[in-house]
Amino acid sequence: MDNKRLVRHFIDLTWNQGRHSIARSLLRRDFTYHASMIDEPMDFDGMVALINTIKAAMDDFSVSVEEILAEGDRVVTQSTFTGTLVRPLLGFEPSDRLLSLSAVTFWSIARGQIVDGQSQLDTAELARHIQRSSVRFTA
Repeated sequence: MDNKRLVRHFIDLTWNQGRHSIARSLLRRDFTYHASMIDEPMDFDGMVALINTIKAAMDDFSVSVEEILAEGDRVVTQSTFTGTLVRPLLGFEPSDRLLSLSAVTFWSIARGQIVDGQSQLDTAELARHIQRSSVRFTA
């Protein structure tokens, strides 16, 4: 499997399908994941816990890979996370609007397995969405 397909498949298995045991087979044993909103790097189990927390807080949650670039053993994805925030998440309060959050993730690959992922999430965009959804107009 080429590196682009490997990463796209991993994202779909983990974030969209919740098929974590299959996704684990695509990783090196020492896999680490870094997310800009989390202070410490995570192993795969930590990443799964984060995914489950996000999915529990957002109805209709999904991740779409908008763009994917690869060169050698590096892959970069630009993705959009969408869903309706129904429970507090990372300091954000629920909203009745469909929200979207952009993320860029840098992936490292070695011998056909994912070594690590480093995601930069646009939480400022999420804050703008929530702020706009909390504005109420009265007649």
